[in-house]
Amino acid sequence: MTPSIRFAGTSERLRAVLTYPAIYQIGAELDQRSLIGRPRLHPPYVLLIFASLARITRSTVRTETDLAVPGAWDQIREQMLATIAEHRLDVPAPPTTPPAWHHWRRLRDEHLCDDAALAQIRRLHLPLALDLAHDLGLLRTDGPGSLTHPDRTRAVYGDGTIVRPIYAPPRAVRLDQPTGTTLWYPDRTGRLRERPSQRYDPDIAEHHGHSGPVHGHGYVAFHARGPHVYQRVVLTIDHIDRPGQEANTAVRLVGELRAAAGDGIQVVVYDGALRGTHIDKIQTRDGYVVLAKQPEYTDAAQAPAAVRTDQGRRAPSLPLGLATHTTAAGPCSHTLAAVKGRVSLLDLDDAGDPVVVATLTRGAVKRSRRKDGTHHFNVGYRIPCPAGDFTTWLSPHPTGPGDPRPEQLRILADDDPDAMVIRGIRSDAESNHAQFKRTLITERAMSLGWRRGLIDYYAFAWYSNALTHHRANELAAVEQRRHGRAGG
Repeated sequence: MTPSIRFAGTSERLRAVLTYPAIYQIGAELDQRSLIGRPRLHPPYVLLIFASLARITRSTVRTETDLAVPGAWDQIREQMLATIAEHRLDVPAPPTTPPAWHHWRRLRDEHLCDDAALAQIRRLHLPLALDLAHDLGLLRTDGPGSLTHPDRTRAVYGDGTIVRPIYAPPRAVRLDQPTGTTLWYPDRTGRLRERPSQRYDPDIAEHHGHSGPVHGHGYVAFHARGPHVYQRVVLTIDHIDRPGQEANTAVRLVGELRAAAGDGIQVVVYDGALRGTHIDKIQTRDGYVVLAKQPEYTDAAQAPAAVRTDQGRRAPSLPLGLATHTTAAGPCSHTLAAVKGRVSLLDLDDAGDPVVVATLTRGAVKRSRRKDGTHHFNVGYRIPCPAGDFTTWLSPHPTGPGDPRPEQLRILADDDPDAMVIRGIRSDAESNHAQFKRTLITERAMSLGWRRGLIDYYAFAWYSNALTHHRANELAAVEQRRHGRAGG
């Protein structure tokens, strides 16, 4: 059944968060033991729900104010108790006193803002997000598609983003001294100080992208998505540890997805940040087909040998050698090259320059497992020949150090029919980043430091997945009632 497009209001979003069992389960596993001081009033799951609700109101202070309205917490607590009972969750009952901003801040700053706790959150979140994806029919090992024709329901897609800080970067002056170059910060009077006089985010870095340099915190997120509205599942998120490391962060997260989802994934979709070395690592290590945007070369001198396409334009190419087959007249050879990620058939024009005469049709994709556990791909291509068409097999892996083949020869080129069905899903990753930023004040990081910012992003992921979970249950109930009426 195709669900009707009905956008969720605030009350429905609130109910979705309160009825999402994964938040309770994650909170139950978080260790917030304190050896001194009085015991915590609120269990961790209550404060994680508080952080998720703050993404709806765009403010933790606003959330605290809303929960303090007479009768509001009583209704919320009743819904939480119902969720605990329905899913038989092993968590303590929520207290009769609503949580406040300082309760959440204490849990976040004292227990969640270190690398071990953040890694634990990521480990706890991923399997629960996969369970939600499986409930939607996504990333299932018994799902449709194959490596030759990957299915959209078995695609994971990701993107990187930069979240700018709410405080402007401090102005700095570099001074060369005998001991080396040091940074000094001028105050309003012009006097140089060792530390900035205004508030600032010490973790910000200068990241460079297609729009130029941006100061902020970098994050990479991966998702799966069903065909309907409110069917995005945020699978995993992590911080880009330093500028220029987006692709390496994405490759590392794909490895974690492989460990959790296995062959439920067939294809990884990303933008042009994944280059040949990253693509080959994912295909070799994880055994997934990678669909990434082919880079555009503006300077022919920086590209491999250029050929003229059938549109008359010059394009970079990578020679792939000769494909030879036996005919009645003897051996017959065809010159192959990778042009814009596609395997093409070359010939010489009247001037003796190479020209593309045909773009080959991709056939089957085969994957084998080596003794060392790595994967090896071979792709079949149909070559037209007057003496009889035949199939040749090519590997997208490098043949030696420095070989650009993974960059130039893509299993799924940009104009591949299967790629054209799947690749549009990647823009939804940008949409997820944009929606997260809209839950922040002026779309700027509301918390100092990338660790707090990452926790804010996970709070948004719980809220987003909660809405997905809620809508899935709502549609299942409608379908069950419809079958009940039909059976009656």
